[in-house]
Formats: sequence, C-alpha cells, structure tokens
Amino acid sequence: MRGLRRCLPGALLAATALAAAPSAHAQTQGAPLRIHVRGSAQIEAVAWTEVDAFVVRGSVVDDARSAIADAPLAIDAVTSAGAPVSLPAAESCAADGGARAREPRPSQGGYAIATDERGGFCVRGRAPLADATLRIRFAGGKLYDAVEAKIPIEAHAAPLAPVILRFDPPVDAIDLDRPTVNVTVALRIDRSGARGFAGAAPFEREQLSIVLEDERGAQLAEAPTGGDGRARFEVPTDRVDGAGQGALRARFDGTATLAKASVSQGVVRYAQVTLALSHPIERARAEDGVPVDVDVRSSRGPVEGGVVEALRAGEPVGAAAVSEGKARVIAAFTAEREGTVPISLRYVPASPWWIPGAELAIDLPVAGPGAWRQLALGAAVLAIAGWVLGGWRRAPKRAAAHASEERSPAPPGRAGVRVMGPLEGATGWRGAVADAHDGTPIARAELVIVVPAFDGSGVVARAVTDDAGEFSLEAPYRSDAKLVVRAPTHSSHEQALPSPSKLGIALVTRRRAVLDRLVRWARRHGAPFEGPPEPTPGHVRRVASRVQQREVELWASRIEHAAFGPDPVDERLEQDLGASEPKPGVSQLTP
Repeated sequence: MRGLRRCLPGALLAATALAAAPSAHAQTQGAPLRIHVRGSAQIEAVAWTEVDAFVVRGSVVDDARSAIADAPLAIDAVTSAGAPVSLPAAESCAADGGARAREPRPSQGGYAIATDERGGFCVRGRAPLADATLRIRFAGGKLYDAVEAKIPIEAHAAPLAPVILRFDPPVDAIDLDRPTVNVTVALRIDRSGARGFAGAAPFEREQLSIVLEDERGAQLAEAPTGGDGRARFEVPTDRVDGAGQGALRARFDGTATLAKASVSQGVVRYAQVTLALSHPIERARAEDGVPVDVDVRSSRGPVEGGVVEALRAGEPVGAAAVSEGKARVIAAFTAEREGTVPISLRYVPASPWWIPGAELAIDLPVAGPGAWRQLALGAAVLAIAGWVLGGWRRAPKRAAAHASEERSPAPPGRAGVRVMGPLEGATGWRGAVADAHDGTPIARAELVIVVPAFDGSGVVARAVTDDAGEFSLEAPYRSDAKLVVRAPTHSSHEQALPSPSKLGIALVTRRRAVLDRLVRWARRHGAPFEGPPEPTPGHVRRVASRVQQREVELWASRIEHAAFGPDPVDERLEQDLGASEPKPGVSQLTP
C-alpha cells in the first residue's frame, strides 16, 4: 500500500520499546549497567536409518528465523530406555558437497560438527541405528542461549534421497488488508546427498504433498507439487494470526524414497490503521483544550499502541496514546474568535506492523474568548501601562509559568532539545526527558554539562531524572558548554547547551536507532538492498546471502536480532553495530 514505503522505517521500530530497568542495588552502588543481549535458538532436524547407514539432517535458526552459522553442535544417542548408544564412524552428507560441507568429528561416543554458513548440517553414520533417539545440543554463546532437541530415528528399508524446500520467492511480509497471500514452495531432490542413487532414474517431483503452517503450528493450507516441483498456495489472510511478527513453515512428510524436509521463514503481518471520530465534538475554548475522541482500528479490529497526533497548519497541537483502539486527544491552541478550525489527525505507529492510513481532516468547533478573559486582558493592559509609567518592577509570573508547564507538546519523532520557555531570575535548567515517539517519560536518564578542559571535557554539573522524567540542573552558563543526555534504553544525545531555560528533551530508543542505521545504509547503496517495500533487516540479509556478501549478511542478521529480539539493546551493542557497519566496497555485488 502507498503508506508502507513512507512509514515502515520509522515505525520499524519502536519496534518494541521493551526495556529492562536497572536494579536499585546497581544504582545505589553506582556500578555501570551491563546488559548481555542473548536470544533464543531452535534446532530443526529429521533422522532416519537405512539398511547400512543412518542420516541426520537439519539446521539451526534464531528467534528471528535467521540462520546461525558456525554453531557448534554435539550429537549423541540414547535408547528408548535412556541408555547411551555408541555411534559409528560418520561423514558429512551436506547436500551441496562443496566448500560449505562441514565434516563431523568423533566426540565422547558421538559427534561434534559446526553448522555451515546457511545454518545447516548433515551427518551420515556408517551403520544402521535402530531403537534410538538422537540428542542434538547447541551450547549457545554470547548472543544465543543453549538449546537441545531430541530427534527420533525412523526406520526405512531403502536409502532416502535428501529433499530441500525453500520459499520461492521468499515471503517476508503479509498484507492483512488483502483477501489472500500467494506463497510458492519449491521442492528439490538432491541425489548427490545420498548413496545408492547414482545412475538411477530421475525422481518424480509431481504430486508430492506440501503442508503450510504458521508459527503456532496451525495448518494454513496443503497443496501438491506440480511438474516443476513447486507447490502453490493461495492462503486466505483471515486464516493467519493478527498484525505482528510470525513465521511460515513448509513441511514435507517424506515418502518411501524421499526424506522428510521443512523450511521456515520469518514474516511480518501488517495492516493499515484508520481513524474515525467516536462521536461529534462538543464546542470548547481552544485555549483550554478541545477533547477529540478517536476510534483507531484496522481490518483486524481495535489497534493497540501508537499515538494519535492533532495538527493545525502542519504544527502539532495535541497528542494521545492509543489503548484498546481508543485515543482522547486534547487539541489546545489560541483562537481569536468563535467558529470552526480545520485540523488533521494522524496515527504515529509504535510497531512496524501498523501502517498509518490517510490523515483524518476535521473541523474543530471552538468557542470565542469569554467575557472574563476579555476583562482579564483589559486588566493586564492597564497593569502594564501602570508598570511602564510608575517604573515598578514586575514580580515573576509563577502561575503563568506553571500553567505553561502543564501543557505537554506532541512527541517530535526525533532526538533533540527544545527550549520550552524562560526561567526568569534562574541560573540553571529544568524540564523533562521523554521518548521521542510516544512521549513516555524516561526515568533514570543522566544529564551532564561538560566544558572543554586540558584533560578532555570537564563535567560541571550532573543530574538524573526522577520517575516522571523530570530534572533540575544548576550551573553557571558558558557558551562553549555542551549538554549530554544518556538513558538506559535510549541512544545518547549531545548538543550545545542552551541558555538557562525550561527544556523538553526527546530521546530515540536504541532499537529505532539501529534500524534507522540499516535503512540509511540500504538507501545509500540502492537496489537490490533498498528493494520493496522497505529495506528491512530481513530483506538486506537475504539479498546479501544471495549475492554472497557474508559481512553484510551477518551485520543485517545482528541488527535484526537486536531490533526484534527479546532483550534490550545496550550502549555497547549499539556502538558495536555502528562500528561493524559494512564499508562501501563490501556491498558491491558479486558478478
């Protein structure tokens, strides 16, 4: 849809502002917060025994369905009673042979083998193995938790030819606003991967049943392969789950001569968001704020999360968070007379699967300034005239300043520092730190004023925000000073220090920041990395794999895991992803 290309990069994002708060103990001790980012892994494998051998074949993927290359695996076997089984000598049976094949090594009665660059492994034992279950263990590492899979061994009277499935073309997004989604799964039989098939007649690839499932294991469709070995599905989108991250899994249950096989593909199910007024708007004074109740829905029902923003002549005049498909926006501005004022409402997503629809244009009924307000204005004019004539000194307008503080501006959508107003007679700064996209206050953010010094930058003032995101800083103003703001789950921001004033500071989550980095990289390098509808980490990773750009593939995979994985992104990981960004020469396509 038209809005997808415009909105996905920014939305890709907030991709989930899931964050772990630092412990109170760590804060009281002043110790630096260290967050270890680890994701989950999954082992997918099948095993069977033949007359004179047994075969185990599979792959290791992470929670984003990306291949985990060079994953060290330990394979052993036990009987149905749990007794250990000594495994025979073995060799690799990788389908492509070639450079990617990894040879197994004997290890404690079993095998040790590493996955190839596509996360796959294949072992052929040189003797049959019956009444046994294989245990395949991945010990994990810095990025992944350990995992173990138990694979039963099926008995077959004759050798089985390995089968390879793939989505062709890959499906990484499903538009829930369309009635169906087309999926094609290609089945390839690899005769070189099994003994006993040299010189045999070609296998028949037609009328082989392929089952398509989602991440819940629910069957979406079943179709036979055609003469070209492809099974074609037209899946009604009402069968798949709602908007969000998911997966498609194609499964072939094997035959008397063909081995079982499966393939998984991570997907994002997205839907367009539409806005409508919940009821007619009641007239109110614009200065006091006009309540606007909005229904926020998609083709799948009420939308959860994100922000509805009110704009007047392109400038924000109000915003409200969306909860259970509802938002109450208070539009506040100055109106000179009674009548209607045109404004527009737009949806700002907090997740990449919600795509903003067209803005909703409305006429806001506003009341003119009341009689008491006009009298107050007249009194103010007289007071000012008396002050000028009499040379009186004005007292600080505390009440007016407080009223200004109560009105929060709409989230700006980017990191920065805004001067919200002066602090008369003050020598410092106060204000609040909030998320740049949803306006949520950021607690425990650190603000530091630094000035040039002989040994680098000297810190002259420091403050930490409270639970409401508010802070207060006191220090003499210097024109060469800088303000540095850091937070546990948001990217740091640094800029020149404004003069003493009330400040509104916005920070962007590190998840958004690393996704924005990948989007900028892909757009600089153009097609095919930028390709439709948006340069997502999954798209860049698959393109890099196809054109054999290993460094780009690994980098995109790490960003995908950081942005969509279960753990927060710390400052060290963000810096590491920035430092490991592939240089321009790396992305040149292989002829």
